[in-house]
Amino acid sequence: MLLEIIRFLRGSVDFTANGKFPERFMNITAKNGVNLWNPVPKKNAISASMYLSDYKKIRTLARKSRVKTRVTAKHGLPFIANRYKARTGLFAGAIFGIILCIFLSNFIWSVKISGTEEISNTYLESLLEDNGISVGVWKNNLDVDQIERNIQRKCGDIRWMSINITGSLVTVEVKETYKKPKYDSSKNPCNVKAVKDGVITRIQAYNGKPIVTKGSGVVNGQILVSGLDETKQGDMRYLRASAKVYADVKEQRTLTIPKKFTYSSATDNFVDRKNLKFLWLDFPCNLAFENYDNFVSTVHGENLFINDVVLPVGFKIQTDRELVITDCSVTKSRAEEIAKTDCILYEIFTKSKSSLTSRKISIKENKNDYVLTADYIFNENIAGQVDFDVTE
Repeated sequence: MLLEIIRFLRGSVDFTANGKFPERFMNITAKNGVNLWNPVPKKNAISASMYLSDYKKIRTLARKSRVKTRVTAKHGLPFIANRYKARTGLFAGAIFGIILCIFLSNFIWSVKISGTEEISNTYLESLLEDNGISVGVWKNNLDVDQIERNIQRKCGDIRWMSINITGSLVTVEVKETYKKPKYDSSKNPCNVKAVKDGVITRIQAYNGKPIVTKGSGVVNGQILVSGLDETKQGDMRYLRASAKVYADVKEQRTLTIPKKFTYSSATDNFVDRKNLKFLWLDFPCNLAFENYDNFVSTVHGENLFINDVVLPVGFKIQTDRELVITDCSVTKSRAEEIAKTDCILYEIFTKSKSSLTSRKISIKENKNDYVLTADYIFNENIAGQVDFDVTE
């Protein structure tokens, strides 16, 4: 392969040597250090190949051998360059392209991350960028070992990481730390205590001795079911108390709604601003002169990729959508509707495991706002297991 490249760069010719003694021509060329290859004997002739520079020197040798040479084929870069020598722009462009590729190969084109499960790739990309690794960065000044140490100190969830720079591609391989297994305390003795104040409505004791009864009022931290039980012989045994204790729990929420406020809403008017991205540069692709006094912007884009390798070339589109500011006044009845809606959402999403016993909404009108108070009674499980030390 290397020999073929050398022959292409130097240029070679296929020729025939006709005469009575072609073998004498071969001997003379060998004696004078002229390299021949692929010799094929013919009747009163021989065909072979040699470098272009050597072919220019064999005219004297051919006369001494009394043979006539004739070129049958030409190969290599010198003949190609001679064919296109009038097109200087083609060569200038090729040379410029080679120089440009060599120059751009010193930048990072894309960053590929693998091995993450719990850690967000976006978060890891921000850590890499803070330490100098991002698309468009000059790669030759990066201290990869120091960057690895900085990121591992910053993010304790990374057990091991490796940053490899291959050409213009940065590959980041991460091993996350093993999660410490939760301590299994299922065999330890414990009491069941109240986690909230309330009035007991139902007790379902699976293990342990109930201390309270239905209708009892309890406070946060009070023992509901004990893990201590006395045997018939008068000895004490330790149990892991388990129970569900339901109670009516009071809860209050306050919502303040101003009487007058402004809000922004998007209209159907928008303008797209398209840019061509190349490394760290952005080149506008369209001229959008329209501007809005109030607007919200969203940016999205995609990069080109080849064989799962993201290239630093793509398009970025920024969409500016007009916003209209509207003044709004809230009446007392409207404030009550807002409060009811807020209460329903709270009950559905926050208190989904509780049963609503009662809800009372009161409203107080001030000079500039309404203060709405929602008094709830929820029926919910207030039991919580709390381990205790048997040595105490």
